[in-house]
Amino acid sequence: MSPAKKLSTDPPVWPVQLAPAASIDPPVQDDAPWIVALNGVPRARVSGDVAAVLRTVDGVKGPEHVAEQLGEPWTARDVTGVVEQLAGTRIFDGGTHRAKVRWVQFRAPLTVQFTLFNPTVFLYSLRPVVAALVRREVLVLAALLVLGGMVGLSTAGHEILRVLSTPLPLEAYLGVAAAMFASTLLHELGHGLALAYFGGQPRRIGIMLFYLSPAFFCDVTDGWRLPSRKQRVLVALAGPMVHLGLGSAALSLQGFMTASTAKDGVLLYGVLCYCVAVLNLFPFIKLDGYVALMSALDVPYLRRKSMDAMGDLVRVHVFGARHSLPKRGLLPWFGLASFVAGLAFMAIGFQRLVPVFLQFGFAGHLVVAAVLLLLLALVSASIVRFFLAAARNGSPLWRRVLVGAAGMGVLAVILAAVPVTSSQVAGYTLVNGRLNIVIPVGSTLAKLAEGDRVSLQSQGLVIHRELGMATIGSLPPSLSKAPLEALVPVTFGGLAVPALSYDADVRASGYLPSSGRAEITSHVQLSLGAWLWKAISTSPLWPGD
Repeated sequence: MSPAKKLSTDPPVWPVQLAPAASIDPPVQDDAPWIVALNGVPRARVSGDVAAVLRTVDGVKGPEHVAEQLGEPWTARDVTGVVEQLAGTRIFDGGTHRAKVRWVQFRAPLTVQFTLFNPTVFLYSLRPVVAALVRREVLVLAALLVLGGMVGLSTAGHEILRVLSTPLPLEAYLGVAAAMFASTLLHELGHGLALAYFGGQPRRIGIMLFYLSPAFFCDVTDGWRLPSRKQRVLVALAGPMVHLGLGSAALSLQGFMTASTAKDGVLLYGVLCYCVAVLNLFPFIKLDGYVALMSALDVPYLRRKSMDAMGDLVRVHVFGARHSLPKRGLLPWFGLASFVAGLAFMAIGFQRLVPVFLQFGFAGHLVVAAVLLLLLALVSASIVRFFLAAARNGSPLWRRVLVGAAGMGVLAVILAAVPVTSSQVAGYTLVNGRLNIVIPVGSTLAKLAEGDRVSLQSQGLVIHRELGMATIGSLPPSLSKAPLEALVPVTFGGLAVPALSYDADVRASGYLPSSGRAEITSHVQLSLGAWLWKAISTSPLWPGD
């Protein structure tokens, strides 16, 4: 008998019974654990003996009668211990009813999933294909393919820099976008195929917004039913391996292609596939690397447990509370890294995508405001829960008040003292030696002022090499036309768009192409608080003028 690890919660009142939403799922193999699930989501892994207890409680029998029905060596004390240890899963909560199938689900802090269908039957039909792919000779060929991709990557260094830092034709981007869309779907199917091959059941597949970025997902939480850590790790790594294979094929192929738009597209696609594979191995966000690490350590909910451990240390050393968790070694530090990584991902997502949304006027500002309000609500709820937990664990009131006041004081100092210099991205044109900074007509970008500093850069999709420096001149702006590649990293047959043109003086430069990217930094410096107020008060959502 090996009951699950104890979870701190109030013990249920006997006689107990399983909630309508709870299920006790059998193992996929003889040596695999049973799974305690709530609404189909695994909550704990238990032995067959513990599963027998859970399948016997019925809301009528007391612990003595359950033990009597199970027979020796069970006692009423053993049965009560099992129920108390699993109370934290809420499987005995009689008020928890089986949820309806939710096609849209929110995952904190910033993920929204849209379920498309259940892929189990389809993926099980492909198990013979997976069996053929994992044969030794096929794996040798796959290793040679990866080696070819690495060689292609190393020999195409200058070409990669050019592709990433200069505009490409629209057809190249459309081809790469379509290929990345398909490969991302194959990535998620790779997870599902690996799970189905080992006997698990992928429950859902769909699309999601992950930190404001669109992506596919495949629900493989059923992997916790697999008996082997190695199998669970392979399920997690199957997706990055798909991108690694596709990227290797592209980088190997481009080595045999002559210079062309098609070769640039294939090269860009291969590099992006490698980047996706590496990014997915990052262990501090709920990506494939985190799931692989969690599976290898055999610690479900690793990120949540580590952040709880970090919070416990803060409550003890800052709030003067009692330890609510046993010592966890490096677990709190993993929680700290996960917390910082989550903030960094949100900041990067906002930096890259919020300016895009703001270009859509009122509707775009409305989306940004809704996301910010959601994040503010989540942060506020987390702070309240943190203080309540400190109070439950014995933190004195005066210390909580002192810490709260200190936190508000630090926030006020940050808002008042941290300097912020506004910056925005536009384009530049260089015609007959005359430099102009151009902004699309109708753009929500702020007006430029004399003396604003300008960094002249290459107009690449990923890399923006600095080519020179300039300042905004004293002449008033004028209406003109600017080539499309001055504003976006796309060449489109000389297409020009209406733009507001500002005269600029070159301060330093090397070779400047006829058009490119311009990053303008205001010469006026504001405090963080004043900058936020300006951003809010100038938004079209603001009820003023």
